[in-house]
Amino acid sequence: MLHAPDCEEAPEGAPLLDVQRALDVAENPGTRLCTLCGCAQELTPLLSGFDHITGS
Repeated sequence: MLHAPDCEEAPEGAPLLDVQRALDVAENPGTRLCTLCGCAQELTPLLSGFDHITGS
């Protein structure tokens, strides 16, 4: 489970990840993103990339 650094649900002493490492971890099928702290809302668009943008 990935959390934002200030999430109350984050385990004590969990390592801080930079954005690239968090995205790498989030791409693993077994990884879940916390919806309580906003981690899911922040990383999901980055994981989806620009797939939602159609050609102009």
